[in-house]
Amino acid sequence: MKFLLPIFLFLGIFGGLSDDGPNENFDKEMTQLEPDSVEAIIAEHFVQSFSFGAAGDVLIHDHLYEDVKTEDGYDFVSRVEEVSPYLQKQDLVFLNQETPIGGEALGLSGYPNFNSPIEAADLLEAFGTDIVSNANNHTLDKKEAGILRTIDVFEERGIEYVGANKSAADAERDRILEVNGIKVGFVGYTYGTNGMPIPEGKDYLVNLIDSSPVYEDIEALDKKVDLLVVSMHQGVEYEEYPREEHRQQALEMTERGADVVLGHHPHVLQPIEINETEDGREAVIAHSLGNFFSAQQSLETKLGGIIGFDVKKQAGETSVDNVRFMPTYVSSQEYDNFQLVPLADAENYGLEDADLVYEDVSTHMTEYSDQVEIMEYLE
Repeated sequence: MKFLLPIFLFLGIFGGLSDDGPNENFDKEMTQLEPDSVEAIIAEHFVQSFSFGAAGDVLIHDHLYEDVKTEDGYDFVSRVEEVSPYLQKQDLVFLNQETPIGGEALGLSGYPNFNSPIEAADLLEAFGTDIVSNANNHTLDKKEAGILRTIDVFEERGIEYVGANKSAADAERDRILEVNGIKVGFVGYTYGTNGMPIPEGKDYLVNLIDSSPVYEDIEALDKKVDLLVVSMHQGVEYEEYPREEHRQQALEMTERGADVVLGHHPHVLQPIEINETEDGREAVIAHSLGNFFSAQQSLETKLGGIIGFDVKKQAGETSVDNVRFMPTYVSSQEYDNFQLVPLADAENYGLEDADLVYEDVSTHMTEYSDQVEIMEYLE
């Protein structure tokens, strides 16, 4: 992520510069300005902005890590080189890390109790990931030790996380990233942990939807940030549309202050919705971003994508503009040679009727809103 300080040019606001040297009156007026006045001028006259990119489930099955195993470890990065540049060019990148990253010390494993090689974090770095959700139904697959080791890995790589925590204090910590002078807050939750019990007295380990004050959390963090992103891990697996109760919940979140809701868990794509809230904002809801990189084999579970949009702030108001979606596809020969590629290129990787699949995905993802632009390659 490019954490750039805004650069503001004041020439001409209080008087110009002469051709033969600095204008003394201009210099004098600038030095007499109070800091609050400078901030007010910046807020009123200058636009701050950044680009945001997000994708769905990074779901490391045993077939996947076995396929990328080398003599030196696990080479995930070479399998995503066709897609990673489209995320790397975004200023802020969010992903759903679906599986614990505990490494061989905790025993590598696939479904139903996942644990990924440490090199799975190389994959996140290759995507330019700034923050991940680690709240999902597999968060406790390796129990508390898996959560703690995964968080260690994130911290070693400089990747922020939201939804699962290492302590009570960590759970209380606001997740706020500042990008080009714009403060972005994140909250994240999961419907459950596949029946894995949370250790007694350690409810902080993972944020459960039913036992968390979700709306209150949103309202509280909204007061501290310019943009608020909510990650929700819930829904029904393999259903192509959200349940109405979940859709209404997402809409209510936007009314409470959320600007973006990113949905995970169904492992298939669900439409993107743009809600015009009562206070006049246009909030983005991606009900399910599907699988991004996994070993699931049905066509629907091989399809995913990157949602992108521009965030702009001017005169104290923040907006989300130019919502776009780039479909992706995980190519494989049965359980070998996994490659993440743009869906627009999938014919070159053996997908039959790739043009029709692309057309179907485009139609599906825009069913709830015609303001979403489907792009072959994300800008």
